[in-house]
Amino acid sequence: MKKFYKIVVVGLVTVFAVCLSASCGYHNERSQLDSASAFAHRGTANRLAAAYAKWIARHEKNGGDHNVVVNLGWSKSYSKKFTRARGRAKLDLTKGDVTIEVQGLDDQAISNVWLIDNQPGPGHSAAPDPADHLLWIGTLKHSEDRATLSVQLGDVFEDFDVDLVAITGSGKDPTIDGVLFGSVGLFQRLYTRARTGRLNVPGDSSSSPLGPLSPSPAYASTMFPTFDPLILKGADLFFNETFDGNGRTCGTCHPAENNFAIDPEFIATLPDRDPLFVAEFIPALKENFEKPELMRQLGLILENTNGFGDLKNNFTMRGVPHTLALGTSLTPAPGGADGTTTPPDERTGWSGDGAPGSGTLREFATGAVTQHFTKSLNRERGIDFRLPRDDELDAMEAFQLFLGRDADPDINAISFTNPVVSNGRDLFVTTDTNNGTEQAGKCSACHSNAGANVAAGANFNFDTGVENLPDTPGEVVTEAVEDPNLADVRPDDGFGNPGNGTFNTPPVVEAADTGPFFHNNSIETIEGAVEFYSSEAFDNSPAGQFLKNVLNGGDTGGFSIRLESTGVVAIAAFLRVLNVLENIRSAVESTKFALHVYKSRKANALIQLAIADVEDAIQVLDGGNLHPEAQRLLRRARFFLKLAVKKHFRPIQNKLLKKALNKIDRARETIAVSG
Repeated sequence: MKKFYKIVVVGLVTVFAVCLSASCGYHNERSQLDSASAFAHRGTANRLAAAYAKWIARHEKNGGDHNVVVNLGWSKSYSKKFTRARGRAKLDLTKGDVTIEVQGLDDQAISNVWLIDNQPGPGHSAAPDPADHLLWIGTLKHSEDRATLSVQLGDVFEDFDVDLVAITGSGKDPTIDGVLFGSVGLFQRLYTRARTGRLNVPGDSSSSPLGPLSPSPAYASTMFPTFDPLILKGADLFFNETFDGNGRTCGTCHPAENNFAIDPEFIATLPDRDPLFVAEFIPALKENFEKPELMRQLGLILENTNGFGDLKNNFTMRGVPHTLALGTSLTPAPGGADGTTTPPDERTGWSGDGAPGSGTLREFATGAVTQHFTKSLNRERGIDFRLPRDDELDAMEAFQLFLGRDADPDINAISFTNPVVSNGRDLFVTTDTNNGTEQAGKCSACHSNAGANVAAGANFNFDTGVENLPDTPGEVVTEAVEDPNLADVRPDDGFGNPGNGTFNTPPVVEAADTGPFFHNNSIETIEGAVEFYSSEAFDNSPAGQFLKNVLNGGDTGGFSIRLESTGVVAIAAFLRVLNVLENIRSAVESTKFALHVYKSRKANALIQLAIADVEDAIQVLDGGNLHPEAQRLLRRARFFLKLAVKKHFRPIQNKLLKKALNKIDRARETIAVSG
């Protein structure tokens, strides 16, 4: 499906004055619709503030700052040696109590426990630096596979901000010999500093996680900062910051103009010197950094999920997932109910263990810089790249949390006008197999309301047997291309090291225009992705067997999921329409905001985003031969939007925008009557 360019729009009208028009263009010749590419949807920052309010409610219900949990794990960004050990630090930031427990340490010399309060300064990063405040709090007591420490620190946290918890070798500090690490996230940092009055100190922006963009003391007193400047900064970093590396940015693999993902069709539009292709023109990255053939033909990126030892053999190839609606899909299964562990604290895509340390979206950025931005395979920070600072991690975390929708749709509340789509929704949520004779999709067992969670609201890992599909594109290309570097490509073992074969669940609301599908890009179309669940590979997988033997009581006529071709088409049609409704929601939001922007150039940036959403909606419907009347209305809306971009007299432009909104609203009415 042809992709049309989108612009990220970040912030409210009040922050347009600090728009990044000079610095937010896409790097290295990438096309753009407007140089001011880092605005935000109106209201998005408010939604992030609402998410923060929900976090506060949960945090205080669990004890607030009396009970701050920081999980500890190996960090590909900070650790000096690889370990499978995992741990947990419990901090009472009000009384000064600290309890540490670690499982799986095979070296009793790894025993020193440190708290790190990162300090700003030239060359500093979120990693432990010699000039940071490093507080040694004691030595672990080892007993078989378990090591513990309990200590009382008094009022130390009154003027000490815990940014990192680290465990090191005996006699070593975390700047030299860190092994396990865990960090504190944006919301926790904001909450603690607001509670202690350190969110904003006049004349000292370094005390705030927002740095120079820190909110006023009035916000600090209510614990609700304004997120607009932080999101603006995060957008700039996401699209433009190379971190002194090989030229890549986060937007290199997650471009806004391609739904924050890359695929072979998009990759084919890029110039040969695009930083995505650094393995082709930087000699130090020629081997064991990427597999260019698999990247160009299949959109697969090389990942060293189990550490950087033995680069020739220790890697996997994965597609690039979109980063939309991440805030809805990060919560892991409680208590390892799906065979996973904590850390990682958040499920950030594919195997769900791609982030280092405590495994959060925040720390994902440090892992990405270390993995993908390096100038050489030595991956030496300060030479091959610089790691982000804490304030940069705050900003990028905020930006990623705001992207896309902030909640899953209530699919049962939507009244679809197309009976095939309605049937697809019914099949999607079917749980009664009627003695094995009914077509039972059971999709909602893992994709409640077409999101990424089970009904309880957590994101579970599953082994669905995708790796057992015969003749996957990766296998076919590897066999066809005479390249010795491709001979080492192995199956992806999923979560953990060694892996347990599971992968975490992605949302499917945005699926129809963000293919190819699955972690290895093995299926091209949404119809093919739905059909996979009637395959032998899925039926024989642990997830398929669970559906058959647990949810179905073994009564499905021999199959875990059984869908005829008509059922496949119906579910795919339902998913296409859901995607289109999200495109329409976004297009309407952008267009309405454009009506209230005074300057034409800024309005045009929003209109261009609306055009891109409308274009995506048209293509998704056309790909399934759905709703021709809605397609006609959307094309008219696109016509008015494109005409509006050319008009600089705002009354005329706004008249055209209102006409476009009318067509978009009418298109939606032909698709869904209510909901």
